[in-house]
Amino acid sequence: MSEVKKKPEERISTAGILLVFLGFIFLLQSFSILPWGLWETLARFWPVLLIIAGLNVLLRRYSDWLVSLLIVAILLACLGIAIMQQEKPLPSGQGTGSYPAPSQGVPLRS
Repeated sequence: MSEVKKKPEERISTAGILLVFLGFIFLLQSFSILPWGLWETLARFWPVLLIIAGLNVLLRRYSDWLVSLLIVAILLACLGIAIMQQEKPLPSGQGTGSYPAPSQGVPLRS
């Protein structure tokens, strides 16, 4: 069986999907729908770019639309998680690395 090779101009570009996604975020921020501080939260999702690159390599011989749909779903999930984290900051004193001060006068067990 011979597979039909697609010409490069017929393939859906992953870089194009990423550019549309970034443009969408910039547009929403320009209209004050998303806060500009969202970039700090989105920067923590850099490993997703590696996942997308891996999916693109592994699934390139399957349907281009399937790969594109998976990439868009992953990017939208990351954006949704980042927005949820942006809207619900931890109350002060309840983050990691923050412990209550030890009580004075409480005897320690030995």
